Amino acid sequence: MSTVKTEFLSEIVSILQKGLGTDEIYEAVFDLLEKTVPFDSATLYLYNQKNDSLEVILQKGNDIVELVREIPFERSDGLSSWVSKQKTPIILESLTKARPGKEGRFCSFVSMPLWVGKSLLGVLNLGHQEPGIFKLKDRDDFEIVSTQISIVLDKIILQKKLQEQNKILQNALNDLEKAQNMLIEKERLAAIGEIVVTVNHEINNPLSSIIGLTEILELTFQTVDPQKVKNGLKAILSQTKRIQRITQQLLEIKSSESQEYIGNTRMIKLP
Repeated sequence: MSTVKTEFLSEIVSILQKGLGTDEIYEAVFDLLEKTVPFDSATLYLYNQKNDSLEVILQKGNDIVELVREIPFERSDGLSSWVSKQKTPIILESLTKARPGKEGRFCSFVSMPLWVGKSLLGVLNLGHQEPGIFKLKDRDDFEIVSTQISIVLDKIILQKKLQEQNKILQNALNDLEKAQNMLIEKERLAAIGEIVVTVNHEINNPLSSIIGLTEILELTFQTVDPQKVKNGLKAILSQTKRIQRITQQLLEIKSSESQEYIGNTRMIKLP
């Protein structure tokens, strides 16, 4: 593992600078890890703080890399729960000597707790079918690997949190936009209602006068004094011009200022 201090570190920095998605970052890190540290299987556990448990989030190879899975520990079934409370990698060079025939899937094992400061992020386990692949003398190099992977994992977790917060914010903005549109529509309908009240009030009165005068003239046209007919026509003309002025005022409305009409009913204030 002599290349860990140079190539691995520079490649990790390169991966972080590429702006890849979560799955792409995981794949890139594991591909790099496989080039740096030979393994047959790898398992990445993520620490769930709410449940105080370890959950498998990524698996490479055919087998889950874990020891003594038949024993329930606090955070998971297996050794990873105990490792998660340590600060340095646990290396077992040869499982054939320690547990002959018990762990036939792999004979060399390393488990790396992943920490950023005082925060536990997870555990990374590597397994190999041959004994002696992972050596105690390489503990410092494994610590470097675990530190760098912890940085990547921390970035992914922060990125996910940011995406979740952005999603919540976007949903809130969408809800606000819907509420604004509903308010605008409500105000628009209210304004239309006030205009209807205004038209009904301002035009209905002179219109009623015109209809009444017209009916009287029609009934008395043959007998009524010509002067009265003339006065009636003048009154009709006056009321008609009044309607004309009102319609012109409606066209000149520049604000939605209203005034009380009857009860809770309001009408547009004409200029």
